[in-house]
Amino acid sequence: MKRQDGFTLIELLILVAVVAILTTVAIPDFSATIRNDRDLSRVNSLLTGLTLARSEAIKTGTDVSICAGSNTTCGGSTWASGWIVYYNTLPPGAATSIIQVFPAISGNTTFTSNNSYRFTFQANGMLTPTPLGPVTFTLCDSRGATYARAISLSATGLAEAATTVGYGLDGSTPLTCP
Repeated sequence: MKRQDGFTLIELLILVAVVAILTTVAIPDFSATIRNDRDLSRVNSLLTGLTLARSEAIKTGTDVSICAGSNTTCGGSTWASGWIVYYNTLPPGAATSIIQVFPAISGNTTFTSNNSYRFTFQANGMLTPTPLGPVTFTLCDSRGATYARAISLSATGLAEAATTVGYGLDGSTPLTCP
């Protein structure tokens, strides 16, 4: 009789069990990565809105505002409720005052600023009224201040995102969450 080589059913089940155990140990938990990417996307979205408002003000020579909320009445009390970029006065050729509406942030996330929930950029790119110091926007999720992200907006209208998670633009001032 000729001998056949191969796996038995028992050997195959043991192999599947070992692979399953190694997979659960070897593959990291991606929920933190997903949250970090989501937070970074939200920060970049507000940074885009601030940059858009400033560039439109310079380009059109008119005042352009950005505020928390979903319409030009600026009723938002947090940036997590979304924000809108709009012309204060319609420039020639513009059909509507609304430039872009950014949707609300879902989930258990706060997005606050230490100054105001409405900023107006002048034709020279500067903020009016001029804030006393840099405005700091802080994004916090359920993980707390360790994972918070910040944007700084200067009186000259320059908006920058902090590169160190959990710290302000200088990289050494820890952020706080509400």
